[in-house]
Order: sequence, then C-alpha cells, then structure tokens
Amino acid sequence: MGGIGSGNRFRYGSRETCENSLRLDLRYMRAKGLLKSGSSGVLSWSRGDVRTGWIRYKVHAYSLELNYNVRLSGGDWVPVQEQIPLVLFPQPFGGAKLYIQCLSCRRRCAVLYGGVRFRCRRCLNLAYASQNQDSSDRALAISQNIRSRLGGGGCFDDPIPPKPKGMHWKTYRRLEATCEFYEEQIADQFVGLIARFAGKR
Repeated sequence: MGGIGSGNRFRYGSRETCENSLRLDLRYMRAKGLLKSGSSGVLSWSRGDVRTGWIRYKVHAYSLELNYNVRLSGGDWVPVQEQIPLVLFPQPFGGAKLYIQCLSCRRRCAVLYGGVRFRCRRCLNLAYASQNQDSSDRALAISQNIRSRLGGGGCFDDPIPPKPKGMHWKTYRRLEATCEFYEEQIADQFVGLIARFAGKR
C-alpha cells in the first residue's frame, strides 16, 4: 500500500523544497468543498503518470484526521493516524479564517507538507525553489518584506501577521492586500512549475 515516502525523498534536516514535497493545502480543500464536517476521502499526489503518495482523511468538527503509511530508511511501512487541529482565527472586521495547526510547533498554517509526518515548512526544514535563485524573484521579495514589516517571518504559508501597534488600519489594509496579491502570483508560479514538470515526465 502506498503512502508517504513511496517514490519521494523525505527526511528531517535536509533542504528539500516545498515544490518537491506533498502539499496538504487547506485552501485547496476548502475550494473543492472537502472540509464539511463528517466528509472523508482520499487525497493523492502524482508526477506525470506516477503516483507519489496518498492519504485518507476525515473531517471532524475541530480537527482533520489523517491516515497514511510511512517508511523510514527502506524499512517496513508503518501506519500513522493523526488528528490535525482546525483553528478559526478571528478577523478584525468580523468573520474568521480557518487554519490547520502544525502538531510539532503549534503554528497556524494554510499548508502542511509530507515528511516523516505532515508538518509545517519550518519543522520539515523545507526551502522554496525560488530561494535557490537570485533576488530577481520580485513577488517573493515583496511578500517577505511586507511580512517582516508587520512583525512576522517570510513564510507565505503562515497567516499574514496582524496589524502592529501604532500602524494605521488604512496602511495595514494596503500592505495586506499587496501581500496577498504577490502571494497569489507565487502560488500561480508554483502551479505552473508543477504543470511544466508533469509535462516533461
């Protein structure tokens, strides 16, 4: 039976890239209507015609249950079941955004990646492919600069930081919108990269 580690390299401490890792993207699941309480199914990943991994999931009221297999150092497959917390984060003008919580560091995330377990980018020590390129990646640079200005890190898998004390709401909203705009460009570039890679298989 397939699972994490079938056809991929995953190991803690390495500098694998996000683009080469399995992505559990809450935004994708929400867009596909997969986050209704009680729903369940299978998420799978592939490169070209080759399946690289799959997991079973079930949505509970406050958590996302994951069932998958891992194989360490070429050993036997080991079944894993995890309950990933679902967290609603209130927004300043009402409403709330839904995030998943990394079980290792407890940070709110929009995306977890498949390593030995499904964890956030930081805990798996993953880099973006663009980080290995020159500084001409304008979209990523702008996003990181805005996040730093707002007191956060440079990872766009994290929620955009809240308004810093003393900053006007108009300024914050402008920075937030700019950050989201360029991060959508980054996401589009990621999708294009995967499509080009799949087409070469």
